[in-house]
Amino acid sequence: MQYGIRLGYSKKKLKPMLKKLSHIFKYSDSQPTEITLGAALMVLAPIATATEIGFMPFYQLTLVAAGFYQLYCVSKGKLDCRIRAAIITFGLFSTSLIMYVLTIGLPSASHYGWIILVISSFSNLRRLKTEQLHRHG
Repeated sequence: MQYGIRLGYSKKKLKPMLKKLSHIFKYSDSQPTEITLGAALMVLAPIATATEIGFMPFYQLTLVAAGFYQLYCVSKGKLDCRIRAAIITFGLFSTSLIMYVLTIGLPSASHYGWIILVISSFSNLRRLKTEQLHRHG
């Protein structure tokens, strides 16, 4: 009986918490996420793709340049630049995921991180576009 009461209590707490997280996810400032995505694109993605898929100098150099551009745009603070960088970041994370799926697949749980990066980069892009629409009508 006591377990059921606790479960009911947690359900009451869970709904407002999920609503708050949804609000934060949709409307909060995305700069920390942009910095994290840019750093991952610049440092981790080239190492991971070179190690697991193979050395592709043009692609890995593109990842580094795009990650740097993402960080540059965040530091510059211009919304249009941040949106362009978010489009590039989303495209490159999506491309990396597709390359993984088509070559080695997603053989371990850690490889599912690519899905998280694609979702996060898309959510970041959507958030920035929403901000742009609210600013410019």
